[in-house]
Amino acid sequence: MKKNVYPLAFLFVLAVFITGCATLAEPQWVKLEVTSDVEQFTDGSMYTTAQTKIPEHVKGEKVDDSRFTEAYVSLKSPQEVKRILIRRRTEDTVATDLNIYAMVNNEWTLVKEVRGNDKSDIDVRINTVKTDKIKIRAQRSLRTAAGKSAVQQAGGAARGGRRVGGQAGAGEAERILREPLKFAEIEVYGIASEAVPAKTEQKK
Repeated sequence: MKKNVYPLAFLFVLAVFITGCATLAEPQWVKLEVTSDVEQFTDGSMYTTAQTKIPEHVKGEKVDDSRFTEAYVSLKSPQEVKRILIRRRTEDTVATDLNIYAMVNNEWTLVKEVRGNDKSDIDVRINTVKTDKIKIRAQRSLRTAAGKSAVQQAGGAARGGRRVGGQAGAGEAERILREPLKFAEIEVYGIASEAVPAKTEQKK
């Protein structure tokens, strides 16, 4: 009897393993069609870049004195969004903080915070939200996600990629940290079973 138990146990463990792998598999992404008030962010080319914008002051509201600058993208109609991919050229890559908002019930709702991301492609996964407008607030980070100082990296990038000896002074560091970010593309994705078909993601 015991001899028959071991094969059955092995098959059970194998089935659990296969099920787990299937659960962890990458979803079937659908690239949604988006536009931006900054044409370069959604023109489909990595060769065109543009800077995020300083927030416009709305009369009667408190002046935004933070280091955050902004980028907006819009969808043709409210759709289920699950992933936002912010792509940068290597020379424009610095450690970055992001606060990502979606327009829900006519209000901006914070859906994700990212801190110290220093990768060229910032791949942001969010809980599925139905929206037709996304606001990305971005600023240069003081430190990378790994805890390394990012001010020298940002300063080095601003000087043609050459590092300058010594830590940046307080005034210089503040100037560097307030510089807008450069993005090449902002891509928005839904999951195939949820999203309205637009452009299927192509292998790159």
